[in-house]
Amino acid sequence: MKKFLLVIIALFLLCTNKAIAVDFDKYSDDGKVLAALEILESIGASDVFSRLDRNSTKIIFYDLTLMSFSYAKHYAVASTDDCGNNYILINSKFRSSPSEAIAALIAHESVHQLPQATMDEEVRATTTEAQTWIKLRSRVSANACDDLVKRQNKLAALYEASTPGQNLIRESIANNSFYQRQLAMR
Repeated sequence: MKKFLLVIIALFLLCTNKAIAVDFDKYSDDGKVLAALEILESIGASDVFSRLDRNSTKIIFYDLTLMSFSYAKHYAVASTDDCGNNYILINSKFRSSPSEAIAALIAHESVHQLPQATMDEEVRATTTEAQTWIKLRSRVSANACDDLVKRQNKLAALYEASTPGQNLIRESIANNSFYQRQLAMR
């Protein structure tokens, strides 16, 4: 009887794990993205999945210069296609970055809900990215020479050095020429 019960439990757990993988398939069919989503799930980032579900968001690697050459240095963008489908487009030049860094980037982009980000939304998104990275950075080599990892480490340092009276992430965004142009256009 115990043997039978153990087999039933094992089958249940096997089916449960497959169900989780199938759920991730609604977001992407890219193995690297799926690995990043599994990492987010492993740290309990249910808020990220709630935001992705709310907008039926798909996540893909994409050559952002196809949108505009001005996006060449962007890490990722939240976008909508002509049919109203929502996407997180991760710059294809970061395909070889660690999945943990991709996970933090997905957490950031999942925050964007508006057609054009406000300063407050960008600060929330970047703060979410930094907080996610802080949970994950110990899984990645401290000597990683990856540009996305360098970004994540910089954001984490800003977040950790901030005080209640001085939000260094907000200051960094406010001093970024890209965001200055975007905010001036409104």
